[in-house]
Order: sequence, then structure tokens, then C-alpha cells
Amino acid sequence: MREERKNIPMMSVLWLAACLTVPACGGGGEAAPSAGTPASPKTEYRCSIDVARAGGEFTGKGSGEDPAKADEAAWTDVCAKLPEAERPTCRDETKWTVTKSSMSAGGGGSTTHSTTLTLVAIAPTFAGEATTEVSSDEACKAALADACSKAGAPGDCLAAGYEKKGEARTKKTVMQK
Repeated sequence: MREERKNIPMMSVLWLAACLTVPACGGGGEAAPSAGTPASPKTEYRCSIDVARAGGEFTGKGSGEDPAKADEAAWTDVCAKLPEAERPTCRDETKWTVTKSSMSAGGGGSTTHSTTLTLVAIAPTFAGEATTEVSSDEACKAALADACSKAGAPGDCLAAGYEKKGEARTKKTVMQK
């Protein structure tokens, strides 16, 4: 019996220690959440826009008895269609992408060669980015203004001969403390 009495006080100590950490026994348990304002969500809208000068596309056609003459006639035609300020750069491969198609036809007599040239302006692209907590549209307005500014056309550059080449929108919501 003495042996049992020695174990009883030890079991009581263990029970008391365990109970101090459990709320149901009157203990504190885990720390209570701190008093204060609850976490609130914060939404961030981000937009990226690319703009480039609208250069246009110009097509010229030429024909002749020999392929070289058809090509030269097509170059003369397409260069004449460019705006006056752009004509000196007509054959500049750093300013224009050239697509050429040729065809030859002969029906028992002489052969006729036809060439079609299409010039597409190579324009640098300018990227703008913006982030706001207001809305996705507001972020894109600011991103467009940033891109236009970088292009050297502050304000609404879309109305001034630039075109939108790409747009990306993201929305991120995080909990604030």
C-alpha cells in the first residue's frame, strides 16, 4: 500500500501540469489571438501594355518580259505609295519587312513575269506598366500613359498614330495585418 501512495502524488503532479495547458481544466491553452483589428484583404491591379507606331503596309506590283524588270517595276510602284518622308527608306531592310511573290506565265508565246512586293514597317515597341489598388482599368490607363511617354508621344498616343501591340492584366489579393 505504501507503494501506491508514492505513485499517487506523482500522478497528481502530472495531472496538474497537464491541466494547466488545457482550457477545459481552467488552464490557458494556446495563446489567445491578440486583440486588435482583424486582417483585411488588399487587392492590387497590375497592367502591362506595349505600343508601337502604326507603320502600315504598302503593296506594289510590276510585270515585264524578264524577272528583273518585273521586280524593278514592283519596287517603283511600292516606293511611290509610301508617304513622301518615307520614300528615301523604301529599300532599307532595317525600316521595312519585305514580302515578295513572283509568277511567270507563258502560253506558247513570250513569257510574262509578275512580281508583288509588300512592305511592312518595322517599328520599335515600347512597354508601359502600372499598379494600383483602384481597378484594372485604372492600372491600364496608367500603363498606357507610361508606354506613350516612353515612345515619345505623351498623352493618348493611340490617337496620334500608335497602336496597342499587347496587354496583360493581373489581380492579386493579399491579407493585410
